[in-house]
Amino acid sequence: MTTVHLREYAGPAAMDVLTLQWRELYANDSSATPFQSPGWLTAWARQLPHTAVPVVLAATNASGRILAALALARHTGAGRDRIVPLSAPHAESVRLIGPRANDPAVAQPLAFYLLLADGTADVALTDVIATSALGSCLSAMCESSTWSATTTACAAVPLPVRYESLPTSTRRQHVRRRRVWARLASEQEVTYTRTRHTDDLLEAFDVLCELHAKRWEGHAPHPNGLRAEETDQWRAVLRDLGNEAFIASLAVKGQVIAAQLLLTRGTRCYSLIPAMDPAQLHLAPGHALLRHLAQSLAEEGIRILDLGRTTGTARSYKDQYAPEWTSAVSALSAPHRAAA
Repeated sequence: MTTVHLREYAGPAAMDVLTLQWRELYANDSSATPFQSPGWLTAWARQLPHTAVPVVLAATNASGRILAALALARHTGAGRDRIVPLSAPHAESVRLIGPRANDPAVAQPLAFYLLLADGTADVALTDVIATSALGSCLSAMCESSTWSATTTACAAVPLPVRYESLPTSTRRQHVRRRRVWARLASEQEVTYTRTRHTDDLLEAFDVLCELHAKRWEGHAPHPNGLRAEETDQWRAVLRDLGNEAFIASLAVKGQVIAAQLLLTRGTRCYSLIPAMDPAQLHLAPGHALLRHLAQSLAEEGIRILDLGRTTGTARSYKDQYAPEWTSAVSALSAPHRAAA
């Protein structure tokens, strides 16, 4: 049995791991998502406020080889420190990365290390894949300690979408919406586009931001949405990511009425930050864009469109595409302080 050693890297040392060692860990871990990519994590690490530092918690063997690692951020300030996943809450999926990332014998000491860390900081380990080794360890740890756990539903749509296999009422809704758009396309120009390089991505992001602001004007911001004060951070991250991200858009007569930011890895695509024109909601532009997106991704060999965290009415919306439902677990060492 391999003896597991734990090591914490913080600040510049953590950035060294992310820039020098993380790429190999990511390349050799087929279960890792774009939210564990070195590009995504280093980009968000650069956006941390001056009161926070990146932290890498690594489980190694006796020779120092990393078996599994977790990217975190430690925030300081008034009162206790706060430890959260690096890029939270923007990452839709958090997990360990490395050759032994799915080994409970490696995940367990990492989880226990975090349990001990709550002596000096509030720990909020959010959006961990529930079925992963770390997710299972966190759930068990919460049951046997003062930590609390919550779960969030996550939707992943197999591609291509088999509309003919959907319930009758759902098929009728899709048919009705297609007829509306077919009639619209016969009268006006309807275009579906995707960004292909960084300049396009940043230009489309500005449009997405405008749509998102219009959609939520006068309303409480959606918990998974884009906050106005974070747009500059997102632009910097997208500039670093380049071709790792793209935006899909749907326009009528050259006017974008729906847009969606996405990340890809292998045959899986992950959606983030949907936005649509509130003046066009009667056309169901979100559904129209999702149909175009699902079809184009399937034609390119993408097999899963991950629609991520799902709460409230979004469940019935996503159910119309026959998703596979999983869950993510969030473990909080001090719920009231961590939520503040």
